[in-house]
Amino acid sequence: MTGAGAARIALSDLVLGAELGGGGQGKVRAVEKRMVNKSWPVVYKEYKPDVQGQLRVDALERMVAFLPGQPPAVGQWLAGHTAWPAVLVSDGPQVSGFLMRQIPDEFFLTMPTGGRKTAGFEFLLNSLTYVNRMVGHVTPRQVFGLLLSFADTLERLHRLGVVAGDLSPKNLLFSLSGPRPDCFLIDCDAMGLSGDWVLKPVQTPGWQLPDGEAPETPEGDRYKFALLAVRLFLHEQHGKDSAALRRMDGAVADLAERGLSRRPTDRPALAAWLDPLRRAFDSAPLTWPTAAQAGPRTATMPTVTMPTPGAPTAGPAPAGTATGSTRPAAARPTTARPTTAPRQPSAPAGARRTTVGGTAPQPPAAPYTSPGGSSSSGGTGSVMGWAVMIGIIVLAVWQVATRMDLGSGGSEAMDTREEQATALHTVLAQNAGRRSGVADAVQSTMNCRGLQENRRVFERAADARADLVGKVDALSLGRLADGLASDLRKAWQSSEDADRAYVRVVDTVSGNCSTPAVTGSRAWRDAASANNDATAAKKDVVAAWNPVAREYGLDTFAWSDL
Repeated sequence: MTGAGAARIALSDLVLGAELGGGGQGKVRAVEKRMVNKSWPVVYKEYKPDVQGQLRVDALERMVAFLPGQPPAVGQWLAGHTAWPAVLVSDGPQVSGFLMRQIPDEFFLTMPTGGRKTAGFEFLLNSLTYVNRMVGHVTPRQVFGLLLSFADTLERLHRLGVVAGDLSPKNLLFSLSGPRPDCFLIDCDAMGLSGDWVLKPVQTPGWQLPDGEAPETPEGDRYKFALLAVRLFLHEQHGKDSAALRRMDGAVADLAERGLSRRPTDRPALAAWLDPLRRAFDSAPLTWPTAAQAGPRTATMPTVTMPTPGAPTAGPAPAGTATGSTRPAAARPTTARPTTAPRQPSAPAGARRTTVGGTAPQPPAAPYTSPGGSSSSGGTGSVMGWAVMIGIIVLAVWQVATRMDLGSGGSEAMDTREEQATALHTVLAQNAGRRSGVADAVQSTMNCRGLQENRRVFERAADARADLVGKVDALSLGRLADGLASDLRKAWQSSEDADRAYVRVVDTVSGNCSTPAVTGSRAWRDAASANNDATAAKKDVVAAWNPVAREYGLDTFAWSDL
């Protein structure tokens, strides 16, 4: 196939509108007064100057000529499911980019802040709490429906001689607004057509093929599809454990396990997924399995023995004995048995403080009154009165001890466990979702594109990590899980170290860049080591944090959110 039939237009003939987005290769701008197929709004992808020098114009010409050369039904389907290059754009004698269909509205998300973002599968590869907040309630049935739609799209592309290659979750968009889940592919100029590639194929970090396998094959697409299927049910952007998928559908899990084979010939074709995914979509539940909830941490109150009138032995305390409990009266213990401390026990007089929920209740200051109504001032009543007062004092001391780390001093001694959890949640939520920009810059650096812009991304990310480390150091977290603060500090400190190592990578290869020079540099190895340390620490953090979060109704996180 040649590109002789590729449509062209001069850049000067375009009326360009607002910039809609950008990345390592270039930027995308709206085009006014033009439509694709007389139906869809148009955008212009303009390559960066350094990318234009690496562009295989002949391959791009063949891509542009490919769609109109198909039967009408095939061309209509391709234009309906992909942002396929439609028209070459020339700036003087040089091809500067191309026109393509604008992403349909249904493949956008409205953010909690009110802005709009493309609905990349990356949003679905997170904890359910995050997905619910950013996307809305997504059911297992809808996830199977999205996999079915994508498997069908990818299988049709393979029949047309098209290989996706870099199946990045950013380049695969989803919609849940129609009668059935649907997907839409962008960055189609990064795909292979009949073995030809417009630019050198790349792989998104975390989605690489095993053993250095080349990404330009249908077998590579099959591996990454299986990886996507597993991770959508793991609710994270990493991992290969198919157990969560198997709990939903054994037949689909079998396909995923075969698809993750290190031997490309063992991986099932996309057509083999279609019937099992249809059955899974028809039968899947509308709710996710309930995760085991971690109950609140409790403490045991000391036993206080009260003498009863006329008997020196231990027995039940008189009805109405004050305990300082904040529970309803009917639930308060009326005997001196051990019980569970309330989450916010009252403090003794002199230790009064205002909390988020108001002022902590105070222990009674009035003298004990016997059941008969008279003040206990002598004899057996006096003995009993003193015993009760001693019990109250012991109880008050114990309550202070459970609220304070005795001898530790400082503000932490007065923070409740819930307040510490809430403060930490604020910091964790501030950081969630920051890593995608760094991942893009790493990939761009590997391909020697936009080095100085990438350097600025790394520097900003490192500074942000350092700021987060400072915020962690300022928090009082002693009442939460052991080691949580130190693990979180290590996680973000290691991420900062990795980002600063990437800065050194750029400094090392600038002026003489190649992929082997990037990945063979000492700074690259330093970044990889720091990333491994960060990942291990982040996994420890979420393992400790999520039970605390469930205890107080706060957001849980996947380690990749950190």
